[in-house]
Amino acid sequence: STGVPPVDIGSYVLKVCGQEEVLQNKHSLGSHEYVQNCRKWEAEIKLKLLSQSTMRRDLARTVRLKPTNLPISDRLRTHTHTHTLDNYFVPPQSTQYKTVDRVVQTVKNLCCALDEVETQAITEAVRRVKRSVNLPRTRSPEVGPMIYEKYYLMCALTHNGRNLFKPIQSKKVGTYKSFFYHVKWDELLNFPMAVALLPLEAMLTLSLFGVLNQNASGSPDSNKQRKGPEVLGKVSLPLFDFRRPCPDPNTLEELTRADRQLLWDQRHHCRAHTHSLPKVLASAPSWDWSSMAEIHALLHNWPSLQPVCALELLDSKFADTEVRSVAVSWIESSSDDELADYLPQLVQALKFECHLKNALVIFLLSRAQGNVNITLYLYWLLRDAVQDPAFGRRYDQVLGALLCLCGAGLRAELDKQTRLVILLGALAEKVRQAGGSARQVVLQEGLERVQSFFQRNSCRLPLSPSLEAKELNIKSCSFFNSNAVPLKLALVNADPLGEEINVMFKVGEDLRQDMLALQMIRIMDRIWLQEGLDLRIVNFKCISTGKDKGMVELVPSSDTLRKIQVEYGVTGSFKDKPLAEWLRKYNPAEDEYDKASENFIYSCAGCCVATYVLGICDRHNDNIMLRSTGHMFHIDFGKFLGHAQMFGSFKRDRAPFVLTSDMAYVINGGERPTSRFQLFVDLCSQAYNLIRKHSGLFLNLLSLMTLSGLPELTGAQDLKYVYDALQPQTSDAEATIFFTRLIETSLGSMATKFNFFIHNLAQMRFSGLPSNDEPILSFSPKTYTLKQEGRIRDASIFSFQKRYNPDKHYTYVVRLLREGQSEAQFLLRTFDEFQELHNKLCILFPLWKLPGYSICRCSTEYPNKGFTIFYLFLYQCDLIYTFFHPIARDDKTEGFEAPPLSPTSGRVEGEVKLSVSYRNSTLFIMVMHIRDLVSRVEGTDPNPYVKTYLLPDPHKTSKCKTKISRKTRNPTFNEMLVYSGYSKETLGLRELQLSVLSAESLRENCYLGGVTLKLKDFDLSKETARGCFWVWELSHSHTH
Repeated sequence: STGVPPVDIGSYVLKVCGQEEVLQNKHSLGSHEYVQNCRKWEAEIKLKLLSQSTMRRDLARTVRLKPTNLPISDRLRTHTHTHTLDNYFVPPQSTQYKTVDRVVQTVKNLCCALDEVETQAITEAVRRVKRSVNLPRTRSPEVGPMIYEKYYLMCALTHNGRNLFKPIQSKKVGTYKSFFYHVKWDELLNFPMAVALLPLEAMLTLSLFGVLNQNASGSPDSNKQRKGPEVLGKVSLPLFDFRRPCPDPNTLEELTRADRQLLWDQRHHCRAHTHSLPKVLASAPSWDWSSMAEIHALLHNWPSLQPVCALELLDSKFADTEVRSVAVSWIESSSDDELADYLPQLVQALKFECHLKNALVIFLLSRAQGNVNITLYLYWLLRDAVQDPAFGRRYDQVLGALLCLCGAGLRAELDKQTRLVILLGALAEKVRQAGGSARQVVLQEGLERVQSFFQRNSCRLPLSPSLEAKELNIKSCSFFNSNAVPLKLALVNADPLGEEINVMFKVGEDLRQDMLALQMIRIMDRIWLQEGLDLRIVNFKCISTGKDKGMVELVPSSDTLRKIQVEYGVTGSFKDKPLAEWLRKYNPAEDEYDKASENFIYSCAGCCVATYVLGICDRHNDNIMLRSTGHMFHIDFGKFLGHAQMFGSFKRDRAPFVLTSDMAYVINGGERPTSRFQLFVDLCSQAYNLIRKHSGLFLNLLSLMTLSGLPELTGAQDLKYVYDALQPQTSDAEATIFFTRLIETSLGSMATKFNFFIHNLAQMRFSGLPSNDEPILSFSPKTYTLKQEGRIRDASIFSFQKRYNPDKHYTYVVRLLREGQSEAQFLLRTFDEFQELHNKLCILFPLWKLPGYSICRCSTEYPNKGFTIFYLFLYQCDLIYTFFHPIARDDKTEGFEAPPLSPTSGRVEGEVKLSVSYRNSTLFIMVMHIRDLVSRVEGTDPNPYVKTYLLPDPHKTSKCKTKISRKTRNPTFNEMLVYSGYSKETLGLRELQLSVLSAESLRENCYLGGVTLKLKDFDLSKETARGCFWVWELSHSHTH
């Protein structure tokens, strides 16, 4: 109405409940990551309307922000040096000898305080002052033979990561002693290159080598008889100052007309392919001063690169300051979310900058000022990089600059996070070192200390500034029984509307590799989503907070495959149904299970592609997890890029990736192959080809990390694994065939199941029924009692049903009578569920001889005889009341599936999917899938294969055929049939005859159907995916 005052919508925002995070008003709800995750998990979207005036601003920079000094960790102690200098200036009160000796000793103390720095000038001055009073020499204490007998330097000039010429070696010299031991060469080295020809970003690299003294018996590893010189240290510094004059802009005028024309022609050609700039620059014949004007002109006239393409220009191959500055200017157009995706590589690229003040540092600091997420992420990346032995000092300076730019509130928050990480690191290390039952005691004592930290203040977690915890939920905290014994922490959300925050804190393992693997998977997921392919990838956060320690987000409602499989015994990894039945337990309704199965198919496809491309190894069943919603994901990426865990002299990971029969059971919906597995193969192929289109991006990102200190990513040999896995030179069709063979190899490998079994043995814990927090039966997530359900008066088998889903199984209708109920209740239970109940009862009552039945007798005899009498004695048991608690399927009275229909005469049900392409006078027919075939023999599955002809072909010379696929009505082939030497005009007059046959061993192959396609209907100028052709039965006169 007119009486309502106007409301400024822009003054309100939507806050995420449970997180210190608000949605952006200028973006749609669906574009926010929080909303996307809620839709992925089918969870309720919880938002709170908040006025901007009431928003927390304690982390924001203030107008009155005062500049702060750069924090120096190893600050010199002022009072100590003041005392030393006072001794230096004390007037002489004794003999000249004592006065000079006191001065010399004071100078020595000053040198010791300054990291034992003794310059040549100090050495000469001390020698002169001693000589002036004839100060007697003091005898040095006797020392044994030095570890190194001689020392020498290797001097090299490098540019773009390569030596400009062969490194030059100095002479080998020994040591002499003044205050400390010194090495003096006093040698002039001449480099075989004129200064005018040196690139402006040339670096002088000095490497110090020591020649071992074989007589030094006390040296470390002396018993190993080390041979050859050893590298003791290395340093690099720029030859030219950053305030250098600009190159002559008119250098191009000196080129001849032919040279200018050639350069222009090449440049124009390459400019059409903007992403080729890094390759063009890398091909430059020279980077000396006379060539820079030409290179810079080419650079500035080049169309702008996409930020992800410009990352390659920050590699060590490009040391030129102007090239790197232009690359940064192109990267500046990226959003904060995109910047966060590539921030680890940008931090590593700081190593390749010639000077500390550069465009990349300024860019990172400026973006950190505008986004708290970037600030927090950059802070922990820099703190981790400070440990780098070669570049730690540079990172320390950048970290100091970041802290100077932060407001007081944000600095205080970072300080709290650092103190929390120190507390958790100390606790995790103590728990790890403790053994047996002492671990729980140590854990409880340490948690009390961490709790006292939270009593003073709440704290945001290093994983995300939007996650703020106010205390620990100590009762829910524990540790994992793995080698590193990581802590499982449950934290109470500072937001009363938020849920509990569960994280893992780990020490003893380098989490930087996990961060890198998760980053690559997150970028893959972004690429797939941009191309319209949602593989339901589970992304979780991981952050390294120092040397061999860090924090990992725990995904809720998930279990490891081992925990799921061992519910069926230590050999559960060899069984096909555990995963499907576990999903059925948490998704009892048919539509819920169908959705969970679909999530499993899509996420499993994404996992297969991602783990293969990245070479993720050590894939036992404790490193693969499954959510109750069906989403599968991998954890613990300690081995990647093909560095497999060894089992003696054999690789533990023998299959290309993990794809086992229990996974295939969920994908197919049963034991037999169905069209759902064809969908899985298509998803894998599509995902693989989409990643292959971005091969350069992943190779560039990994290349920038080769100097990060990761032991399994050190150089080109590790990048070669990813290059070979991506196969960038092959076509999409060839890549599809290749990945299909990988799926077949992985699914047929028994090595994966054997690995799971060995791991089960190693992790085996002897226990009977599940613990209190685990479900007592696989199909019932809760436990029910007599008091809850009401006493059972009678239970008996009413009837049984034969069902197909799609495999044949028996379902029994149980008639149940409870006290106080006049009408019987009917429940549906399968034979496997009765078998599970039998096994659990055998554990509870080991001395009783319980009746057991085989599947062969179950259809006619099962529990009718003795069922009522036996269970009458157990009607006090929680296990029985849990078994007979009604579930969703008990409400259904119809909808039973019939067995597969017999084949009909005339038309043969089935569809075939083909891909047809033409290039270089060659026709390529890719036979992909056939689905819904019907066998000619009742109750058996065919052994189908495909045969093709190019008609007319009276002599049958054009026959091609695929391999045979055994025992399936839904075969996947993904095989290429090739017809060479045909022009387009000739093919336009031909027809493709395709026949589907079943291979029989003791009789003639059985014809299942076929179709004839006119090739003139295909556009042979491009690859054409043709599918959904009905397969018709051909006449009996046709010769197969």
